[in-house]
Amino acid sequence: MAAEWATAVVVLILLFVAFIDRQSTVLQTLRLAALNETVPAGGNLARVLRTSVDKVNSRWYGAPAVWQPPPITNTEIQYFDVTGNTRAEIIRSLDAANLCKVHGPWAVDPANPTNTAWGLEWDVPAASSYVCYAPATTRLPYREFVLLPRWSPRPLGGVTVDLVQAWNALLQVIYIHESTHVTIAINDIKALNDQAHELPTCDALFAFWDNPHLWDKLESDQAAFHARLRADCRPEIGCIPPGYMGW
Repeated sequence: MAAEWATAVVVLILLFVAFIDRQSTVLQTLRLAALNETVPAGGNLARVLRTSVDKVNSRWYGAPAVWQPPPITNTEIQYFDVTGNTRAEIIRSLDAANLCKVHGPWAVDPANPTNTAWGLEWDVPAASSYVCYAPATTRLPYREFVLLPRWSPRPLGGVTVDLVQAWNALLQVIYIHESTHVTIAINDIKALNDQAHELPTCDALFAFWDNPHLWDKLESDQAAFHARLRADCRPEIGCIPPGYMGW
């Protein structure tokens, strides 16, 4: 009798385990179906299920933590929207923004004859006019502008964790690049104001700021920054090496 009871208990345990395992398999199969996976004839269901679970686990659930650029001194940061759920789609959207045409015209970089840009920097006078009482006290203020891409990934598993991380890294490089342009511009414009303060008369100051070659040094310094990046392309100084994080 004891042996029969023991056998019955073992059978019940096996049935319970089989039931639990079946529920787990059903749940995994549902996850599999959600990813539009199929099991090939003669395929390994366990392997396909593991692959599917890995894909599910690689998705970013909730609102993806997209990096937010910090403020830049004396600079207004503007954005243009890009879309896509893969690197290839995002790249196409970045290129399609056609920044140099929409916000140009811009000088053509010999190393980038197509003038494709994923960010921009420019400066404009902060006032429409100015009055000079004495060159030493007359300062022309300028305002810097930076244009950066803004990506709003799909929440609730719409994109992978890897893609969000790659985007954050890309945006940080673009930010470093454009903020370096800002620093160059602020320094050069300050130097121009310092020179103007030394002029003897307001007429001389007006002629100084009206000189068509006034901005030659600033343009040269900005081009020199690009030349340095071509010689030493690193993300931490604002350059995207070929294939960097899949970009």
